[in-house]
Amino acid sequence: MRLVYEAALRFLIGIACSASLYALTGMAAAQGPPLTGQQSSQPDQVKVEALQAIRRSDGYGIASFVLFNGTDSNIDSVELTCWIENDRERRTTVLVWANEPISAQTSQQFRNVNIGMVGLNSRSECEVTRVN
Repeated sequence: MRLVYEAALRFLIGIACSASLYALTGMAAAQGPPLTGQQSSQPDQVKVEALQAIRRSDGYGIASFVLFNGTDSNIDSVELTCWIENDRERRTTVLVWANEPISAQTSQQFRNVNIGMVGLNSRSECEVTRVN
């Protein structure tokens, strides 16, 4: 009976491992190379410029900045990663929606964006990590 149990257990483990490997292979294949003519890295072409942050009394940072869209298409939203004093380990992620799409090769001003907790007299930095 024990041999049957061990064989069944090995069989189930084998199926689980195969399914996991199949799923990972499928995800990797789905990512594939960028299409011809498609920009390889949109976040590298969208920049946060003139970032100014103030600290509210509750410790949260409120930022104003200009977002430059260096791509060839409109942008509806961006994901920003923000941190203070070069401490990227304690970063926050912020999703910022434009009131209207940001046209290709133009800039748009953003104000009153909550970028998470900041320290007293600390320097905040943000970068674009995803573009939608």
